[in-house]
Amino acid sequence: MNVLLKGLPPHVQFILFMAITLTSMGIGSVTAMGIGVTVYSIPLEQMPAVLANPTPEYAEALMWMNNVTQIFTFLFPVLFFFLLFGGKNVNQLLLSKGGILVLLSPVLMFFANGIIDISAKINKAMIPENSFLERAFKPTEEMAERITKLMLDLDATVPMWLTFLSIAIIPALLEELSFRGVVQPLLAKMTGNVHAAIWITAALFSLIHVQFYGFLPRMLMGALLGYLVIWSGSLWASILAHFANNALAIVLYRQFGSLETPEGATMNQWYSYLISAALFLMLLVHFIRKSKWPWLSFAYLGITGKISQGHEEKN
Repeated sequence: MNVLLKGLPPHVQFILFMAITLTSMGIGSVTAMGIGVTVYSIPLEQMPAVLANPTPEYAEALMWMNNVTQIFTFLFPVLFFFLLFGGKNVNQLLLSKGGILVLLSPVLMFFANGIIDISAKINKAMIPENSFLERAFKPTEEMAERITKLMLDLDATVPMWLTFLSIAIIPALLEELSFRGVVQPLLAKMTGNVHAAIWITAALFSLIHVQFYGFLPRMLMGALLGYLVIWSGSLWASILAHFANNALAIVLYRQFGSLETPEGATMNQWYSYLISAALFLMLLVHFIRKSKWPWLSFAYLGITGKISQGHEEKN
C-alpha cells in the first residue's frame, strides 16, 4: 500500500496533502480551544468574544492556542506526508546546509523590506474607504491586528522568550516546512515551471493568513522565500530569512510601539527606500550568479524521473 501511495503523481499527492492540512487544521483549532478552556479556564461560551476582542488577561493563552494550531496546521501534515508518500517528490525538503547563500538570505530579506513596504501602501490603496472590499476585509484585518498587538504588547506579562517562540521561531520553521518544503516542489512538478510554482505557493501562503490588507506584501515576501530556496538549494535559507523578518517586526514594535514605522522615521524617507532597493538589487544579482538552480532543476521539476521512465519504455 505504501509503495502505491509513493508512486502517486504529484497532483494527486498535492490534493491529498491539502486535504490532510485542512483536516489537521480543524483538529488543531478544536484542540487549541480545549487547551484554552481546560488549562487557562476560558469559559467555552466566552471563547468567540475572547478571540474577537482579546485582552491582556488571555495573552499567554492565545499565544499557546495559536502555537498548537500552527503545529497541527503545518507540522503534522508534513510528517504525515512523509509517512504516506516519502520524501522523494519533495526533494527530502531540501534540508541541506546550502552554504553562504543561506547566511546571506536574512540580509536579502532585510533590504527587500523597502520594496515590500511600498507594496503594502499600494495594497492599502487598492481597497477604497467605505467600499464593499473594505466592509468585507476590515473586520478580519482588525481582529488579526488586535491579536498581533496583544502578543507584542509592551505591558503584557507574557515573557519575551514566548513572544519570539510564537511569532518568530514557530511560524518561520513550520510555515516553511509546509509551503516551501512540500507545496512548492509538488507544484513545480505539476506545472513543470518553477516560477509558476513559486508564485502560486506565495499566493496560497498569503491567502492562508486571511489578512487582505497585507495580501500583496505577504505574497511578495513568500515569492522571495521561494526563490531563496531554489537559489541556495536549501530550505534553511527561507527558514532563516522568515525568522529574521518576523524577529525584526518584534524589535520594531518594541521600538515604535506600532506595527508600522512612524511617518517621520528615517526608514520611511525616500532615500531609505532608494538605498535599500539598490542594496537589494546588488545582493539579488549575487544570489542569481551563485544560484544552484541549474544543477537542482532536473530533480526539482521531476525531469530526471521522466527521462528515466522514457528510457525504460524504449528498452
